[in-house]
Amino acid sequence: MAQIYKPQPRQAKNKPLLAQTVVGLDHQGRGIIRTPQGVRFVANALPGETVDVIVDGKYTATLLKVIKPSAQRLKPPCGYYESCGGCDFQHVDLAAQVAHKQQTVQEMLSKFASMEAQTWFAPLQADAWHYRRRARLAVHYDRKRQQLTLGFRAAQSKRIVAIDSCLTLAQPLNKLLKPLRDALAKLALAKHLGHVELIEFAQQPAVLLRVATRLEDTDKSQLEAFAQAHNVAVWLAYEHTVEPLMATQALPQYGTVGALLSCQPTDFIQSHRQLSQTMVAQALAWLDIQADERVLELFAGSGHFTIPLAQAGAKVTAIEGVTSMVEQLQQNATVNGVEVDAFCANLEQPWPQQSWGATNYSKALLDPARAGAANAVQEIVKRDIQRVVYVSCAPDTLARDAATLKAHGYVLKRAQVIDMFPQTHHIEVITLFERE
Repeated sequence: MAQIYKPQPRQAKNKPLLAQTVVGLDHQGRGIIRTPQGVRFVANALPGETVDVIVDGKYTATLLKVIKPSAQRLKPPCGYYESCGGCDFQHVDLAAQVAHKQQTVQEMLSKFASMEAQTWFAPLQADAWHYRRRARLAVHYDRKRQQLTLGFRAAQSKRIVAIDSCLTLAQPLNKLLKPLRDALAKLALAKHLGHVELIEFAQQPAVLLRVATRLEDTDKSQLEAFAQAHNVAVWLAYEHTVEPLMATQALPQYGTVGALLSCQPTDFIQSHRQLSQTMVAQALAWLDIQADERVLELFAGSGHFTIPLAQAGAKVTAIEGVTSMVEQLQQNATVNGVEVDAFCANLEQPWPQQSWGATNYSKALLDPARAGAANAVQEIVKRDIQRVVYVSCAPDTLARDAATLKAHGYVLKRAQVIDMFPQTHHIEVITLFERE
């Protein structure tokens, strides 16, 4: 049968929506407008502003023009702000950034847990620029042009924005951007790079290269020369192993309260070079450790909270899901002269099956990833744990878990925003729950 070609009807382009009033901010720091087609979220728009936008999605719109700006609006100092997808809150006064973050946590707790903190402590703040001690850089090698691009992803895109400097990176890392790009571009390895990470450790900065193939001798010599010239440690991350460029390299270290901790360069460390320790000190103060008190720590990592807890006199049982990090935690405890019971366990599995699950603890500390700790909190409430410090980087999952705690007699005594990610909408918060 013959098929008759029928051209597809053209879809009408969206017309700009003019003079829209921004009525608030969502938890991602986007402006909220109410259109005839429903609510839309607009990046870079602020409450009280009048703006022109164009609808570009089911729930989103793009800012075209600010007609009436907010008094909280600033001119972003970063030259990459319009294209880079990283620091999405630079256009907001810093005090307003922090106020919004606290309001977001309060609203999440109220909406999903019907809960309010009895006391909100003043936000913990430190440097708002050049604070970030870890960054992942995207890499693309154009084989036709033999050109390497190193930078950050554009907002909502896979496109890489090449950068020569970053106002949020710690200065030792910021200074590496241009020479590192130039050095990598000369390597045969450039064609096989996955991504690049820059990390500021206590001894020296580190460059972590995600690679799919072994180094050629020429590349190794050039990287060794780069490492020596810039006083950096270079690490190579293959699919299943992480190796130092030079066999004589010691494990990197980072500081916590009262201790230096060794770790693998792939291990998680908090991003803010100052507030990571301030947060630990606050957690210790809120837990109010007494001598020989049994404390359960979940999602322990390589010992960021664990070692200070043990140094304060607690008998700590630390649980972590990554075997290598548990081993490193135990080594850090030995080096720092404290005793810690450390176990590798999947905290999404029932605790009664674990040897440590039947122990009685008076206090608990947890610092989970963004997914929160739904199963762990369910296990906590089954036990007579009186005081719980919960550190969260995701207010929505914190609120979900807080609802579980509330249902079992816990009260939110204290809460405090930690501005771990200035110039971005991301939120860190520390909370104290007590059972009444």
